[in-house]
Amino acid sequence: MPAPARALASPEPAAPERPSQAPRPGGLPAGNIRTLDGLRGVAIGGVLACHFLNAWPGDGVWDRRLVAALGLGWTGVDLFFVLSGFLITGILVDTLQRDEQGRALPSWGWWSSFLVRRALRIFPLYYAALSVFGLAGPALGLVDPWTFGRWGWWYWSYLGNWAYPAHQVIPALSHFWSLAVEEQFYVVWPAVVLVAARRRLVPLGFTAGALVAAGPALRAAIATSGWPVGTAYRVTPGRLDALAAGALLAVLLRSESGRAAARRAWPWAALAGAAAFVALGAPRGFDMHDRALEIWSHTGLALAAGGLVAGAVLAEGTRGALARVLAAAPLRALGRYSYGLYVVHYPVHVGALRALRSTPAGAALLASRAGYATYVAGAALASLALAWVTWRAIERPFLLAKERLAPRTAGRVG
Repeated sequence: MPAPARALASPEPAAPERPSQAPRPGGLPAGNIRTLDGLRGVAIGGVLACHFLNAWPGDGVWDRRLVAALGLGWTGVDLFFVLSGFLITGILVDTLQRDEQGRALPSWGWWSSFLVRRALRIFPLYYAALSVFGLAGPALGLVDPWTFGRWGWWYWSYLGNWAYPAHQVIPALSHFWSLAVEEQFYVVWPAVVLVAARRRLVPLGFTAGALVAAGPALRAAIATSGWPVGTAYRVTPGRLDALAAGALLAVLLRSESGRAAARRAWPWAALAGAAAFVALGAPRGFDMHDRALEIWSHTGLALAAGGLVAGAVLAEGTRGALARVLAAAPLRALGRYSYGLYVVHYPVHVGALRALRSTPAGAALLASRAGYATYVAGAALASLALAWVTWRAIERPFLLAKERLAPRTAGRVG
């Protein structure tokens, strides 16, 4: 099943900033939070497993169990959304300028700086990948020029998630839906923060909490609208609860009492959310075409992911087991390159499968367990190599330009 990030994240690696011990407003660690890099690594690893193993050739009992277990890696997209809601809301409230009475000062510079920084972060690689696909995709048999010419505008305009109800999806770009969700969130959410956090952060917390609670109702309305099954999974209203769960967590962790509550509750929230997801999904074979799963599963996942994000943030700088696991170099490396990995991995997978299946030797390779495992290792390494190249050639230069082109100013958090 095509899935996202931070988005994705969209899925997105941390900027090349050196970690700092000085706290952010509200007492949170400043600079690059290493445990969140590791959490991104977990999320993108799940997405890669889900996609690369979707053509596993074995049909035995253990084959089916393996594919079913690793196929749940699509839940990494829910984790990316919660991460995005948390980090984006934190950036917005930490940079919102206030007067001496704690009232927000509307500032075009605040809003435009945020949008420019987001554009520098996500647009260069996204549009470079889309341009390369438009040129090379027809030659590789991944799309015909007529289809890309007629349907490509959904992707150029960051509306790829809405291509699903319109029945105009380009398969090799189907994973871009989550990047569209994220971009639509980036455009609208600053206005919500400005209005809701005009005097204090508490109203913003209530707004985010209301959106979390409304998630199942929004997905139910979409699922019963007559649109194709899976639309509620992909269109932005159906994913607001995950983004809002991250926003709620950002507000909660910016107060001493909220951090104390999160420190006590995060393991139980993560366990309760995961248990609810399993209890709902297991009897239905985790079939995301099942209406109950489509409507309710993401609520449990948002709770579980919120618990994990809270635990990761609170573990930063400690020597606990969670900090050691998430700060491990391999996970952090995956997290750093997660945006590039997300963008390139699915076209690599679709293109490689098509090329191999077109030859007798390639088809024989994919028909055996050992051969397919070899293919997965090769496709994953190729995707990682491409992500490393795009990080060095595209992402990092634009990240370094952010402070020059759109400097971030810190305000007092009320």
